[in-house]
Amino acid sequence: MSRIRQRVVASAIVVAGLMAAMPGAEPTGGAAVSPQDAPQQPTFRSGATAVAVDVTVRDRSRRSITGLAATDFQVFDNGVRQEVAEVSYGKLPIDVTVALDVSYSVTGALLERLRRGVVQLMGDLGREDRLKLMLFNMRVTRTTDFTRDVRSVERAIREATAGGGTALLDAVSVALVSSATPDRRQLVVFFTDGGDSSSITTPAMLTAVAQRTRATLTFVMPGSFPILRTAVGSSGDVRVVSAGVTPAPPRPLDALFRTLAAETGGSILSVGASTDLTATFRRALEEFRSTYVLYYNARGVDRGGYHAIEVRVPREGVVVQARRGYFSS
Repeated sequence: MSRIRQRVVASAIVVAGLMAAMPGAEPTGGAAVSPQDAPQQPTFRSGATAVAVDVTVRDRSRRSITGLAATDFQVFDNGVRQEVAEVSYGKLPIDVTVALDVSYSVTGALLERLRRGVVQLMGDLGREDRLKLMLFNMRVTRTTDFTRDVRSVERAIREATAGGGTALLDAVSVALVSSATPDRRQLVVFFTDGGDSSSITTPAMLTAVAQRTRATLTFVMPGSFPILRTAVGSSGDVRVVSAGVTPAPPRPLDALFRTLAAETGGSILSVGASTDLTATFRRALEEFRSTYVLYYNARGVDRGGYHAIEVRVPREGVVVQARRGYFSS
């Protein structure tokens, strides 16, 4: 491992008391864990700040572009051009956190679709990859820590009972500040209808947390709803029939979700009532897996505070996606 990667792995992020008032995540069979007590993630500290940034490069058809070297990338830190010291592609193991909304809006049939999707997702993981399951409604429950045990994850979803309100922002904040191993890449996938009825976390607090973590945050959310009508049969029976779909109405937090995804280099994946969730979860994993990790020493910029990052690949028809920045102390 190169020296720059050693510095990235060896350092720790300080989430400076932002979430001190937040509710904890309760592991199965364990005590509640509050965000301020959770293991802290890496900040970048050294004589020259060591930075790692995940970058996805695709063509206009969203096909991944592979085979790029350090010289193919241009990285700007607070507007100052940096030298990319190393590029990694598909080498680091992945930790995937899947958080499922099990509030009153989730039916038993939907839970079954989610179970199938998550089980298949675990089958798509690499030999060193792991998955953590979180279920949340008005409280956050960490039901299964990072594991490769499909049965324990499947059992946790089968035993889930939908009900209650939704503390979505609290759940996202807990997922982002929970324990993470710095030499593993972190993908957090939230399945939710986008509603929040009981969080104490504010959008500003959550945005600040997202800027202080290396995790990539992707939301899977309804983009359309079925139009249901009743029909009376010849025998007088009434049945519900589908009459197409209608776009999902704007959600109060949609702008926040877009901001969080952009800050962390993630995505928002829209699904319909009959969308194959297995394919959706697989898409989220594959997009994350086909990501470069760039390492560089930030030079010519102040060490402290927020650093805006811009990554370019100067080729025709290339679409580059990366997190917007990081904090350094």
